[in-house]
Amino acid sequence: MKVEHFLEKNEVREVTIFKQLVLNGGKLSYVEMLDYLAVAKASLDKDLESISFRIQSLADQVSVSYDGQYIFLTMSDEFSLQQIYQLYLSQSVKVKLISFLFEHQEFSIIQLAQQLMISDSSLFRKIKELNSYLKEFGIKIRNGKLHGEELNIRYFYFQFYSYIEEKEALVVSHSDKQITQMVQAMESFLHVTIEPENRQRLNVWMLISKNRVHFKEKKYTHLREQMQPYLEDPLHQKIRLMVLRYFSRYSIEVDEEEAMLHFAFLLAFPILNEHDFHEYTLERDRRAPIATLDTYVVETIIIHYKFRRLPYMVERDMYYHLSHIHTKLYFFQGDIEVYDYEEMLSKEKQFTGRNLVSFAHTLLSISTDKFGINKAEENSLVKMELLKYISLLAIISFKMTTIIQIGIDLKMESIYTETLNQLLILNMRHINGIHVEACQPNKVYDLILTNEQPTQKDRYGDAQVYVLSEILSSFDMENIQRIVQQLNV
Repeated sequence: MKVEHFLEKNEVREVTIFKQLVLNGGKLSYVEMLDYLAVAKASLDKDLESISFRIQSLADQVSVSYDGQYIFLTMSDEFSLQQIYQLYLSQSVKVKLISFLFEHQEFSIIQLAQQLMISDSSLFRKIKELNSYLKEFGIKIRNGKLHGEELNIRYFYFQFYSYIEEKEALVVSHSDKQITQMVQAMESFLHVTIEPENRQRLNVWMLISKNRVHFKEKKYTHLREQMQPYLEDPLHQKIRLMVLRYFSRYSIEVDEEEAMLHFAFLLAFPILNEHDFHEYTLERDRRAPIATLDTYVVETIIIHYKFRRLPYMVERDMYYHLSHIHTKLYFFQGDIEVYDYEEMLSKEKQFTGRNLVSFAHTLLSISTDKFGINKAEENSLVKMELLKYISLLAIISFKMTTIIQIGIDLKMESIYTETLNQLLILNMRHINGIHVEACQPNKVYDLILTNEQPTQKDRYGDAQVYVLSEILSSFDMENIQRIVQQLNV
């Protein structure tokens, strides 16, 4: 599910105009914008007029102007594209519909149509559109209620209040001592310290849980099935005891599954810090599905990169991130694509290389096959977890990369040498794990860049030599990057 799915078609075009202006340095020709949006001139004119009206209250922070040839964007230093999205989402009928459903848990068509000030037919259309996107979460709005597995419903609301509706609105309107006490009780029972950013996530989850705990018609079929290997898990047992004791203080009857919901959430999201999670891994059953997959994927990575062994802290860090990825795949369905998948994938390919992305796909196939997830279906969760695999592999590559020493030894007049040395160094800054400098006497290098074939073979010791065909050419740059990757293996 994409953030844009909460907006109307014309609103999507308008935020796309903002996005294109940001990507093009705040200036884009009218013709180029027409081509990109693939709309008629009248539509673009109408969109620009709508944008001007929508942002008029923010005139001191953002403006869009058109001089007859170019469209311009200016924003204050403390204003960003994210706030543009929030402006549009705050006025979205679909967002208001979901918020109303969360607050009241059910509605009548007449009641909600009046609340949103739209016709019954428009409301039916909005619900139908939302249901087409909610399908990947395994949930559906029907007969004025949200139907589906309770874990999926809470997870969707968590995503919604984390990325779509401003979570501050949820916290301010619902926060009370009961939530604060429950978070403190969790820290005490689990003997952990939850850091401020993680505490924010936990507060949102607890507020959603408090709202849902009184709902009578909760469904746990899939959760019970997935929890079978974890019923005796030490973390689950601690959470179970905490939940039963805590709610009994308020004379609230809760299902046994309430603890299961919190268990899945705690392991899928970075609530526990790395140290506390590591303490848990020492106790957990290593034969349980998530732990088994964590170990298998770690071993696959070690074999792939031909590492003899990983440094202890690198391996620990890897287990921490992999367990979040695998827990989400094991327990949850769907995701809200906060970051544009294609753009993120393109950027990560540029940054990490095609080989790493290909290996991330291999790891994802291992995980989805293990958990029986159908990759053929439109599944934002699978797509976003792929990006996390790529990021994790990049982190490992950076941490395990030895610094390749590169010396530049150009044979030409010194007035050219100094300038070209600096240009070569600047053009190679994007290559990770290297140190480049003008060749120093008696210093050992892994790679020498020169423009003439050396006459003495032992002049550079054991260093590999690359003779530049045309200084600063893309041909040479690609070959140098290939050699660096080979030296790092």
